[in-house]
This record gives sequence, structure tokens and C-alpha cells, in this order.
Amino acid sequence: MKFLQDPIILTLAILLALTVILLIQSRRWAGVWLLAFTIILFVLPRAGILVSHMSLPLPLAHVLAVLLILQWLLWGPKQYRPQTRFGYYFLIYAAIAGFGAALGMSTGGDHTMALLELFIYLVSMGLFFYASETFSERQHFILFAKLILCFSFLISIYGIAQKSMGSSILVDHVTYNSATDVARSYIDLGGAGAAQRRVLSSYGDPNVLACQLLVFCGIALALIVGRGISAGVRLLCLGILIVNIWCVYYTGSRAGIIVLVVVGLIVLSWRTRWFLLALPALVLLIYIFGYNLLEEVLFTKLQALNYSDDLRAQFPAMTWQLLKKIPLGCGLGNMVTIDVENFQLGFAVTPASNVWSGFNSFWLNLLSRLGIPGLVGFMILLVIMFRYLWNQTRKIDNPLVRAIIIGGLAGCVGQTLIWLVNNTYMLPGGSLNFWFMMGMMVAGSRAFATETVPYMLPVQRTWPVGQPVSFPT
Repeated sequence: MKFLQDPIILTLAILLALTVILLIQSRRWAGVWLLAFTIILFVLPRAGILVSHMSLPLPLAHVLAVLLILQWLLWGPKQYRPQTRFGYYFLIYAAIAGFGAALGMSTGGDHTMALLELFIYLVSMGLFFYASETFSERQHFILFAKLILCFSFLISIYGIAQKSMGSSILVDHVTYNSATDVARSYIDLGGAGAAQRRVLSSYGDPNVLACQLLVFCGIALALIVGRGISAGVRLLCLGILIVNIWCVYYTGSRAGIIVLVVVGLIVLSWRTRWFLLALPALVLLIYIFGYNLLEEVLFTKLQALNYSDDLRAQFPAMTWQLLKKIPLGCGLGNMVTIDVENFQLGFAVTPASNVWSGFNSFWLNLLSRLGIPGLVGFMILLVIMFRYLWNQTRKIDNPLVRAIIIGGLAGCVGQTLIWLVNNTYMLPGGSLNFWFMMGMMVAGSRAFATETVPYMLPVQRTWPVGQPVSFPT
């Protein structure tokens, strides 16, 4: 417990203890906590400190997430909702994750890393239940929607500014994690020039930023094409969408740019006539940006063949190797290393050196840790939630809320696609943001859903009032 000797950590622990006491009354201050947590999650996901004795970045969002989840478990409202069975599938996945933690610790895995990975793979999901149960009133969802649209504009403007001004506008220990200077290197690139810079806004990583902007773009686009939306809202969302797309392009995330098109097609398919109108615009965008994007992809492929520094082309082969050799996973606290030599894959299991050790793919990382059961359990949980939200939109009369949930759902689907080639889920701004967003959409869909009330007909009398009734014997 040497890290508790750090006065900063001790001060933070005392403040957090006081916060727990205040959180007991969190429902009374639900709007305030919604505002604060939305800012921390979606604006400053890497604001925090570095635990020097453990070389562990400690974002404030993760600390508050643990406290809020504990508050919900111990003092939160317990409401039975017969229309959902998220809890059953979550318990199945939790049992699989628990087995993975036990397996990793019993086979030589690093115990500290196992506990940290357990938080990422399992505990962070508790934020979904906290958000869906705590912010259950209509005004909470409307406030959340307004906040993320406004914040998305500010985040994108700040990211675009980094393209021209460089890392000089970064604020230490606030806009990116204090544990590394990697964030600055994305923007500066050793003086390679503004044309090669990749912006990261306040997210600390260009791919994480692009992944989050997909959700914002999906919501803004759905509000533009949705039926029953006022002209003022459409115009405002058009400006937000343009700025968000601009920032996604500046992130330099190839996966983000490609999946952005997929998210747009998902939203536009919700409105058929808009989908047909978008086809010429899509062809025009491919004509403008397609050549440069294809040239960059081919250049990266050639580099990978020469230097073997990009293993994503080997992901299918790695998946097959993992399925054959460790179908139940290596357990939490361990990591799988696969070396590529002369197109041959070398395979080994070693203790994890840090919480981010593994593959540059969340799905492949999940498969390596929890095996086939963990992968299937996680996917089933997502499918159940996506299906529930899609069905709930048919019960919502408010056009604004319906469009926000459709757009947010499309953006979250896009995030799961990016996880194929990037492990943004495990970084600050990844899993917590995803589960909080899902929880808020479920809470909003419940609050605005119209319940079907059976129509009761009055009972018709079958005999005159006051007259004796004789029954056949």
C-alpha cells in the first residue's frame, strides 16, 4: 500500500469519502450529477492524476464511476422492470468474467492487472444500470441530449484548432493524461508539419476521439433527417454535424472515417427518401476523399509488408490460433503474445505488463482474455440492448427523442465496428462513455415510451334494475 503514502492520493481519498456520503442523496441532486458526470466523461475523459508508485494513470471519470456504481448497488432504487432482462444476461457475462479472473490469477497472471482488467471488462458495465435507473425522468434525458450536442461542438472546435496551432494549446493534466507525452507527439509529429498532424482534442488519442464523435454525428444527422423536427433544430444540428465530420477527418483515423459513412447509412436508412437522396452525395464524397484514403491505405500495407509493424492484417489468422489453442482464454492478468516471422505465428502466454497489454483490437483482446464464452456473452448482451432500444423507438411519440435514440444507437453500432481494428474500448473515453450513453438511451426510451392502456367497456346489464331474476332449474 505504498501508493497511499502519496499526499495527493490521501487527499483524493478523503474527498472521495465525502463524495460517497453526498451520493447517498444523489437522486435529489440528479440533475447536478448528470451535468458533472457528462462533463467529465465526454469533455475531459483523461483528466486525473498519475499514481507514481504504480505508474498507473487514474482518470477522475473512473474514480467517480466506481463510486456511482457502488452508490447504486447499496442505496439506489430497486425497480423491477418486466420489459427488460438485461440483468440476466449481465449475470451470465459476470460469471464468465469472474471465471476469467480466477483462471488468470491461478495461472501466474499479475493480480493487480487482473483486478484492473476486471474493472474494464465487467465493472464499467455497472454504469449502464446506474444511468438507466437514476436518470429516469424526462427532463434528465432532454438535459443530457442538449449537453452532448453542445459539448460535441466545443470538442470538435478544440480539435480543429490543434490542426493549425499544434500542441501549444494543450493544457497539462487536464486535456490529456499526465502519464505520457504521446498525446503531444500525435499533434507535433516531430515537426513533420501541419499536414501530417492528427488532432485529439481533449481525448488524448485520435482514434478514441473519432470513435466518440461517431455517436455525436449519428445524433446530429438523425435530428436533421427526422420527421417532425423544427427548422431551427435542423439548422443547428447541421452546423454541429459539419464541425464533427471536419474533426473526424482531422483525426486521421481511417477506421473512423470509414465507419462514419456506415453510421450515416444506418441513420439514413431509417428515412428511405433521405437515403435515396444521400446516394449522390456519397458518390461525390468517395470521389473527393476516396483516392487519398486508398493511397494512404495502400502505403500503410506496403509498410506493414516491409517492416511488419502493422499486424492488423494478421487478425484473422490470430483469431484462428486463439480459437484452437486457448478456447477458454488465458484469463485476466495474463496476455497472449503472437510473433510473426516469415508468415509463421509464434504463440505464448505471459503475465500482463500493464492494463493495456494485448492486441490493437478490443474483440481480439476480449477473445484472448475470456475466450469464446466471454466473446459470445458480451455480443449477446449488446444485441439484446440494441434490439430493445430499436423496439422502444416505435413506442416514442416525441420526434426529438426518437431521433436522438436512433442516432445514438447508430453511433454505438459504429463504435463496435471500430473495436475490430482499434482497442478504444479500454482507453479513457471508451468503455465508460459507451455504457453511460447506452444507459441514458434506455432511460430516455422508458421515460418517453407510451404505454398501451386497455380500453375498458362498461358492463351491460342483462336484466332490469329492481326486478327479480329467476334461473332455470
